[in-house]
Amino acid sequence: MELYLLAALILVYLVTVLMLDKHTVRRIWTLAFIGAYILTAVAIVFVRIYHQTVLLGANPLNWYYLLYLFGSIAVVLGVVNLWIYRKSLWQIIWAKPVENQNKE
Repeated sequence: MELYLLAALILVYLVTVLMLDKHTVRRIWTLAFIGAYILTAVAIVFVRIYHQTVLLGANPLNWYYLLYLFGSIAVVLGVVNLWIYRKSLWQIIWAKPVENQNKE
């Protein structure tokens, strides 16, 4: 399943690169990453609030535990990266694309 998802996203990326300008491609994929980050954060919050049995498997290092652990790490690293690159992200999302500077 994950391989199909990866292949589909690569295909969509190639189509966007070939058909759109660089600024629009950056905007689309940055917003997609932020959306995926928010969705992951919300899922982890729901697991934490409703006390799902993710961490109570028979095997202490089961796959759900690893998924929860690395999802939590990804959320924290995402917050740090959003803070570090806040000016660049603001420009990607809200700035107008720059036309060719070399017009004569």
